[in-house]
Amino acid sequence: MGLDSSTPLSVGVDSDVTTDVDSSFSPENTPLPSIGVVFENDAWLTPLFDSLSEAGIPFEPIDVRDHSFDLLSARKHTLYLNRVSPSSYLRGNDGAISHAHALLAALESSGAKVINGSRSFHLETSKVAQQILMSQLGVDVPRTEVVSSRSAVHKVIDQLMFPLILKPDTGGSGAFVRRIENKEHLLALIDDDEVFAPGHLMLLQELIVPADGSISRVEFVDGECLFAMRVTAHNTYNLCPAEGCPRNPIEPGIKPDATFEAWTDVPAEAVAQAREILRVADLDIGGVEWIDTASGRRCFIDINATSVYRADIQKTTSVNGFLKVTGYLARELAKEDAKSAHRNGRKSS
Repeated sequence: MGLDSSTPLSVGVDSDVTTDVDSSFSPENTPLPSIGVVFENDAWLTPLFDSLSEAGIPFEPIDVRDHSFDLLSARKHTLYLNRVSPSSYLRGNDGAISHAHALLAALESSGAKVINGSRSFHLETSKVAQQILMSQLGVDVPRTEVVSSRSAVHKVIDQLMFPLILKPDTGGSGAFVRRIENKEHLLALIDDDEVFAPGHLMLLQELIVPADGSISRVEFVDGECLFAMRVTAHNTYNLCPAEGCPRNPIEPGIKPDATFEAWTDVPAEAVAQAREILRVADLDIGGVEWIDTASGRRCFIDINATSVYRADIQKTTSVNGFLKVTGYLARELAKEDAKSAHRNGRKSS
């Protein structure tokens, strides 16, 4: 019998999963199928945790800000979901990304299925990797020069086309993004640590101008397009859809903001391209952004694995994003439990 993603599956357990499960992961010491949710910013996870609880699905929040694991015995749960954000370093959690990379690798090496696992997280934390993947799929991406240092900029500066965008390889929430008007502007800013972020691989990227001032974003769960949005930024590069997300201004003294509008007649071709990008990226839950220009270009600019569903967009489109995610997790949990039962010669829950 099929299960629609809007209908979460209860695994028949009303109590929360305990966290002191033995690491050997045998059927005797893991009697209940459960999900480990790896995360860093709990402010974005409350709706998902509430949805999982209402569905009766046992889960454990795994906060990488204060977490350790046995490298060879990390697996405690039937299924895992990664929700660590590339913007974690902006909240003072500098080690979250590295810890998450290590944890996901350990879990996958143990045979655990991780939704939005190590491959997709690598893409989430590298604009370079994203652009390489999208370019290999034949979609249009901005021309980009990757520079390792300030001295490298001096070597290529006469070959650059201005204006351009300066951004870090590991971004998130518009961090360290700057519009550079000309050669003199770049030279004036290059020694500023607030512009050329220390420790970050930096990109000098073609400026793509939207025809109508908006950037398009479409969200998927397990290949299903949930909804599309048009996002218009006002004095900010932070396009995070989360309500209350702090937005740094481009120009001081002018309030930064971003508006989000549901896009019900998004072109089918663009949706198909975005779906294929996520499929190849092994990204089961995520979004893709692109810009349509006045000259007819459709330029894909970003892959997002930490989808945050706005209440107003969900209401307008009549789509409950977190319920869709919960339904998908329930189906995958049942599949992984059945596989485990077959391997261990027991009945699945």
